[in-house]
Amino acid sequence: MNMAQEQRSSHHFLWLGLLLFVVFSIAFLLPILPNDFWWYLRLGGDILMNGEIPSVDTYTSTIYGTPQVYPMWLSAIFLFWIHEFGGLPLIGLIRGIMIGAFFVVLWLTCARQGLPGWLIFILSFLNILAGANNWAVRPQMFVYPLFGITLWVVDGVLHRLDQCKESYRFRLSRWEMALIPISALWANLHGSVIILFFLLVPMLFENRLWKKYLLIIGVCFLATLINPRGILLWSDTFSLLNSGGNEFSREWAPPTNSHWQMYIFFAWLLAMIPLVGLSRTRYHVPQWFWLLGFGWMALSGTRYVIWFLAILLVLSAKAFGQWKIIPFNPTEIRKDRFQLAMFFVLLILPLVFLPGIRQVWWDQAPPSLSADTPVEAVDWLKKHPEIPRPLFNNYVFGSYLEYAIPDLPVWIDTRFYPFPKEIWQDYLSISNAEPEWEQKLESYGIASLILDPNAQTMLVEELNRKGGWCKEYQDLTAVIYIKCQP
Repeated sequence: MNMAQEQRSSHHFLWLGLLLFVVFSIAFLLPILPNDFWWYLRLGGDILMNGEIPSVDTYTSTIYGTPQVYPMWLSAIFLFWIHEFGGLPLIGLIRGIMIGAFFVVLWLTCARQGLPGWLIFILSFLNILAGANNWAVRPQMFVYPLFGITLWVVDGVLHRLDQCKESYRFRLSRWEMALIPISALWANLHGSVIILFFLLVPMLFENRLWKKYLLIIGVCFLATLINPRGILLWSDTFSLLNSGGNEFSREWAPPTNSHWQMYIFFAWLLAMIPLVGLSRTRYHVPQWFWLLGFGWMALSGTRYVIWFLAILLVLSAKAFGQWKIIPFNPTEIRKDRFQLAMFFVLLILPLVFLPGIRQVWWDQAPPSLSADTPVEAVDWLKKHPEIPRPLFNNYVFGSYLEYAIPDLPVWIDTRFYPFPKEIWQDYLSISNAEPEWEQKLESYGIASLILDPNAQTMLVEELNRKGGWCKEYQDLTAVIYIKCQP
């Protein structure tokens, strides 16, 4: 490699550092949403305290005692430990590390195609812009790196087929062997383990690989059975996917071209057509399956967009790679200490944006918790245990209430899947102050309410107008009512 090429290789490494600077900065600055965070802390604490995974619901008044399964039990324990050890700053740091690891693996997958660093940065930056709304602190973040590694492994196998025209040997590489523990770990971290097989099964359609991947898929499937539920994990997964409550969740609904992040997503999807045509890219059959299969998933539910964006990134890199740009050589970067030092500076700088740290030096720092976390209202409830029950609550508040006041059953929370459709329909009817909302509150014996005045405006107005309910507390986030004494 000549001097000019060596310099470009070093610059490639700096582009990766700049990308990680962007990833860490955004991940650290994003507020922690209450939706799927606090109730996982409660779950993790309950598992460790009781020495077993709960098998029935004990968090709500509406479905109390009904059978429940928690395939993400290990993630709940991790989140509890992380929060107990380091609070919100460590939670933010771990989120950044998980997302950063995901993009490092995607970067290496793209670099394999011979793209310069600046082009991988641009493609990855588009991925960040379109997918950062999926970076919430939740069990799913722990499996993003596992998805990235799996994609890197199987795409690497197909890349070697492009480079090697002779018959491919059956021997399993050490990275292909790593798919086995990845399968077992994923099965205990999050219920999305089925997505692992959406990457692996299409490999059966590559003539030179089907025997080897038939073995890999079989062993990986057996590895997923190493979990507290065994084979029942798979029936639990399909039951969760088909739950009637999911239709009330925005993330289970198809994405719409309604805001700038989705503009990028749909524009990228459409741009793949001329990109593939002009570059005359020859994708392998599994890659076409990934494009079509993950694309169908993403267009069916917003929660799947982040997986499809990773596929778009890798397949776009393959299309651009047809122009044979000088590839990245990682062995050359070690010769330039300045470039290496700059890389680590870019990694360290975002630490000043961590929750709890940025507030020290930044007067107008973004809050660590999102605005819909009812911290002050819940503190008020703690000081007033005499508030009558049952309590009707905004569903987003449910997660934080379950963590902060464990002995107060909530009416509903953000789990969606365990609640029957009738519960969600009643929740929406009451929240929107539809006809007979008072009768529905009466049928559930509701004696107090904690509402979001911004999301449940109509109900708040009706409570203020009709009487019978006394406002006991209000701030910008929450308002609390109890039944007035006659």
